[in-house]
Amino acid sequence: MRKGVEELSEVEIIERYIILLLGVVNRPIPSLIHLEKELFILSKANPVISNFITFIKHHYGPYSDDVRDVVENPVYYPGAYEYDGRKIYLTKKGQQIYNDLIKKYSANPKFKELIGILKMIRELYEKLSIEELLFLIYITYPEYQEQSRISKKLLSKEKRSQIAYRLYKKGVITESRYREVVGDVE
Repeated sequence: MRKGVEELSEVEIIERYIILLLGVVNRPIPSLIHLEKELFILSKANPVISNFITFIKHHYGPYSDDVRDVVENPVYYPGAYEYDGRKIYLTKKGQQIYNDLIKKYSANPKFKELIGILKMIRELYEKLSIEELLFLIYITYPEYQEQSRISKKLLSKEKRSQIAYRLYKKGVITESRYREVVGDVE
């Protein structure tokens, strides 16, 4: 073990990412699909995360058994967060763990950057419906359309125009990206 470097299991690391993602914004994550896709987007923004969380092509875009298992059965931080079948909440215990992690790593510039990325991901992607979130993933990472049950429907000419317009109105995509996405079907 290198001096000053913690040895953590993959499961503990995933649980910590979930706690950090929940803690950066003071509200629950709206769905397990949002949590999973937010962690997927995080893994694209910070590729180190792909060493710990594996995503496969699945019925609703990128999917991780590990994330689902850890949400439903946490091993290292039981009671830190709750999943009620819809939303994922940070508990008081989880808030304390979050605060401890912030205190412990706040001097690390990479950690500060991670916290900034997590906050941006939560603020941007949680204002999206599941349909909008999946659409955005399918147009950005088209390889995840492969096993999808709904990508054809979401990417149909009519739906594509509707969803792209909503994303544009919410400020998630630029006007030029909107035209590019809609232009693909015209």
